[in-house]
Amino acid sequence: MSNRELRKALAAMLTGVLLVGSAVAADPLSIAFLYQSPVDEVGWVAQHEAARKQLEKEFGPRIKTHLIANVKVGPDGGRVMRDLVDNKNGLLVLGSFGYMDEGLKLAAETPKVNFVHASGFKQGPNFGTYNARWYEGAYVAGVVAGKMTKSNSLGFVGAVPIPDVVSTINAFAVGARRVNPAATVKVIWVNEWYNPGREREAAQALVGQGVDVLGSAFQDAPAVVQYAESKGVWTIGMFSDVSRYAPTKLLTSITHDWTPYLRQVVNDTLAGTFKGAPYLASLKDKGVGLTPWNKAVPASVVELAKRAEADIAAGRLHPFAGPLKDSTGKQRAAGGAALSDQEIAGMNWFVEGLQGSVPR
Repeated sequence: MSNRELRKALAAMLTGVLLVGSAVAADPLSIAFLYQSPVDEVGWVAQHEAARKQLEKEFGPRIKTHLIANVKVGPDGGRVMRDLVDNKNGLLVLGSFGYMDEGLKLAAETPKVNFVHASGFKQGPNFGTYNARWYEGAYVAGVVAGKMTKSNSLGFVGAVPIPDVVSTINAFAVGARRVNPAATVKVIWVNEWYNPGREREAAQALVGQGVDVLGSAFQDAPAVVQYAESKGVWTIGMFSDVSRYAPTKLLTSITHDWTPYLRQVVNDTLAGTFKGAPYLASLKDKGVGLTPWNKAVPASVVELAKRAEADIAAGRLHPFAGPLKDSTGKQRAAGGAALSDQEIAGMNWFVEGLQGSVPR
């Protein structure tokens, strides 16, 4: 073979290697989103879906995403997670608190796969957590509810009594009682994330007890706000803007946006720099928000709410600042102090003014 022919052959071989390398590099990152509830138009899963679809638009062919919905926690969830890893998914978004232990165990076994887990409190090198200070938005909503109530009887339908839900209801009660010390809050637990029938029954029971402002904490369906609308009762939504379901009686919705966080997670995974860490969305970073107030809310009350929102975002106001007592009269935070993130993340008690209990 002449030198010229040898050079051509080597050039062809190099071109082939580069093409193979490019094909490997071009393989998209496969991302799986795992949900405990079905996909609906509003709610927790709907907000995840909005983020998933936005990521697809932004990253284009660099990623491919898919979802698996209605997967119960426990053995079913663990099995599905393992199937997803076996099918070469490089990033798993675990969208339910109950997936924590199974996910963390699998992450330890598969260090080249990254995991992010909703509302959990355990991390690992390739296992991060994401959560939000919903209680900040709930406090502001409580301020308005405390001003809008005529009966001084407020109500909340709670999904599952984990600390995120408890702290949201507590902050609502604290906000209401800061502007209206006579206000009390009744709570009924559904003990499920998605059960429209039981949610409606709980809402019916609370309205039957004289509640005239009704909130829903962590439900994946609009059943509570729909019932409130049908009975002419003020209501507060959560996760999504649910005004279409309560066009006249919705005071506001406490919302969140996971897109900024998940965008960073995808970028880090693609770059090989992902590290498991906790993330907390807040009013300050606009990861938590409030939809526009109902036009029936007086301007003076809206101004009060906006001031509270701005003060929380600026760090001038903490929803769980002392003096703070629980429903048994025990002091939980002294004057001049406030509960820490860690204390809020483990909250399993009700504040003063709440009626009902936190199931153990």
